[in-house]
Amino acid sequence: MELKTQLQFELTEFADDRELGRIPAIGNYDYWLLLMEYFLAKSDLFEIHCFDEETETIVELTLNLPGLFDIDQKQGMTIFSGLLTLDIAEFLMTRHVSRKNKLKWFSVFLSRGEQHIFSSEHWGTEFFVPDITEEDLLFIKHVAPDDARFNQYT
Repeated sequence: MELKTQLQFELTEFADDRELGRIPAIGNYDYWLLLMEYFLAKSDLFEIHCFDEETETIVELTLNLPGLFDIDQKQGMTIFSGLLTLDIAEFLMTRHVSRKNKLKWFSVFLSRGEQHIFSSEHWGTEFFVPDITEEDLLFIKHVAPDDARFNQYT
């Protein structure tokens, strides 16, 4: 049995804004868009987690993409999940930043069938890729911010 290589990577430098929390020090989410575009192309299912108190984000998703997903609530989180449609992918790529320049979603999980492909967590500052290929790793290292810390393991 071949061991799968997994990758966890995270940003280490953040803007100094206690109110907003984890915002990348580089001041933009260009890396996040490139990662999402790359892994959206490999996925057919999605899951988005928002804290229940992030009502503006929850309402925006519900109003802009009605009926395109299931909604569940668990442990203080509102969870949207379902088939990854073109409308959902476009929404993720074009409506990802709040008025305060923070990524809107606490976590985004992408899968192909039952196989987890990619996750973006803690508002786009921590990531996980199971069963990573050499091509995936080269791409990620190319687009990740300079301060990213990588941890590969089997």
